[in-house]
Amino acid sequence: MRILRAIGISLAAALLGWTAAVAQTEGDPERGGQLYVENCAVCHGVDGKGRIGARLEAFSGIDPSAVIAQTVTQGIDGTVMPAWGAANGGPLSDQDIADIVAYVVSAFNGTEPIQPLPEYLPPEIARLPDVEGDPSAGAAVYQANCIVCHGEQGRGRIGKALATSWPGEHPELFIRQVVTDGIGGTKMPAWAQSNGGPLSNEEIANVAAYVLTLAPGSVSPEPTTQAGPISLSTGLLVLAGLVVLAVVIGIAYYRRA
Repeated sequence: MRILRAIGISLAAALLGWTAAVAQTEGDPERGGQLYVENCAVCHGVDGKGRIGARLEAFSGIDPSAVIAQTVTQGIDGTVMPAWGAANGGPLSDQDIADIVAYVVSAFNGTEPIQPLPEYLPPEIARLPDVEGDPSAGAAVYQANCIVCHGEQGRGRIGKALATSWPGEHPELFIRQVVTDGIGGTKMPAWAQSNGGPLSNEEIANVAAYVLTLAPGSVSPEPTTQAGPISLSTGLLVLAGLVVLAVVIGIAYYRRA
């Protein structure tokens, strides 16, 4: 019985220690500024004043770092805030998130310079026949608003791949509607100014035209599952399961004795 209790205590300590180690990852605000611009500014604004996401200027509590890290890692159910942590299917590592948190807390409390948005020169793209928008101008709209989720050349990231063969006679109308109204119950927000978003009708028409120029062949194949180290979330579940198993075995042994 004592052995089983010792095993349970050891496993619980390992679980708590692992969680604490992740939570205490030290962040680099300078690197975090670059990551913020690449991943967060599209929704929260380069200055943290909000765009289609929440304002990040003021934080409640003495140390908001843990709350921000958890929000970025896990997302917020029922909102358009996705889970960015790799353990939750997102593209960011624990270190990436720690760096972003360090930047957000310091920059928007006035102790770190705000990272500016990079300049982008859109390519010259020929207009599509019978399509209203300008794909060249749409490339700039896509770069500023869509690439974070849908990836370069529409290959997908935390959003759907857009480099595909669109059905119907006027697929641009469907794309414009989705961008305008968003998709309820998903992480796709409404981007139109008429729905509280930042984009004009002209910008939406332009980005729809650009999306239609993305070659279907540019979509990356679905990654195959390979054997390798388990993810953080899986490891935590395994450790928790072992703790529970040890407790159950101990109780059963005690009752028989």
